[in-house]
Amino acid sequence: MGEDFARAFVSFFVIIDPVGNLVVFHLITSRMATRRHIEVAVISVLAAGLMLTVFALVGREVLDFLNVSEEGFRVAAGLLLLIPAYRMVSQGIFFESAAEAEPDAIDVALVPFATPLMAGPGALASATSFSETLGTTETIAGFSAVLTVSLFAYISSHRLFNILGASTFRLLTRLVGIILVAISVDLILSGLQDSFPGLAE
Repeated sequence: MGEDFARAFVSFFVIIDPVGNLVVFHLITSRMATRRHIEVAVISVLAAGLMLTVFALVGREVLDFLNVSEEGFRVAAGLLLLIPAYRMVSQGIFFESAAEAEPDAIDVALVPFATPLMAGPGALASATSFSETLGTTETIAGFSAVLTVSLFAYISSHRLFNILGASTFRLLTRLVGIILVAISVDLILSGLQDSFPGLAE
């Protein structure tokens, strides 16, 4: 069990990427009060954990019941992330109203943090496959440990980034936006290529 848990933990740590997501989390929640900041962290981790648990238990059945392919799921996730990521590059904000008002905590927590950044197509597909190969208990324990690390990192993100100046902050905002655009395009292209193998030729 120990080896299976370690394999699940390392795999989900790479897929969920709490270190990379920490930068995104801070950039998007930097205008929020401490209480709202913590709410976003808790809600996003709980929502991601719920989705991953469902897919670990009945992921194959869910996709089959909805008649949704993994490829189509990746394309949808990429499209969901592309527009706000582009806005982040061009305007330095993730939500259209971010320049005028504090974004809603639930909106931010669910998209982009819970999905597709934490419980994205790769993590959901891994939860399904790992539960079949490593065991359901080990799989749930593995991603739960990674989400716990993410939660503590998100809550302390303001302190970690307080040393950054305004210029560095603006640069990071657009740099992270470019990375998110690349992630969304990659999700769309990989989904289309798997759906239409001829596109890869």
